[in-house]
Amino acid sequence: MTPTTSPHTQPRRTGTLRSGRPTAEQAARLDRDVRECALQLFLENGYEGTTMDAVARAAGTTKVSLYARFASKEALFSSVLEWAIQRTDWPVPETEPPDLDDLEGALTAIAHSALRRALNPAMVNLSRIAIAQASRFPEIARRTQAASFWPRQQVVIDLLTRHARSGTIVAVEPEILAEHFLAMVGGMPARLASFGMRRDPAVQEQHTMVAVRLFVRSLRPD
Repeated sequence: MTPTTSPHTQPRRTGTLRSGRPTAEQAARLDRDVRECALQLFLENGYEGTTMDAVARAAGTTKVSLYARFASKEALFSSVLEWAIQRTDWPVPETEPPDLDDLEGALTAIAHSALRRALNPAMVNLSRIAIAQASRFPEIARRTQAASFWPRQQVVIDLLTRHARSGTIVAVEPEILAEHFLAMVGGMPARLASFGMRRDPAVQEQHTMVAVRLFVRSLRPD
């Protein structure tokens, strides 16, 4: 598994093991440390290659404390991956919403944002792990596949609805159209990346612009 260098997944060692009853602030910090350390270890080593001992050491806590939070490695894995894919700052922060008045410009900005998230090494590794563990964690696998796009799917829906109301496009089912658009601009590159294949940046940009223009032309009234 290729190690990820995302700053959001670096271990937060405290250097000392905690004992006694922690304050609310200490408990919250430890919970965050455990999740971030576990996420990095799962991304680097996969599910099978990660142990509860390793997570406890990386987070600077004890295995007893770790098991008090998560009953098993399965529970930790499920919780940590759910936590990761719901974050808008992981693996990269979300960009500012585009100008919705410019249809093609907004779709281009959304496509670039989707690619940044989908092709980030941490997201690629997460997708690989989710696929490998799909039979054990089917819901995690399903949600991980959607995680590359969900932060901006509603933005596409709102964009299409806005321009359909003005009469500049026809978008009868914006939810389905948004899904198809994101699959075009991000789904295929993400799929290729999961197999270790990445397009040259200039080639990828050409693919993106062709997809955006094709999508816009398909929405124009006859």
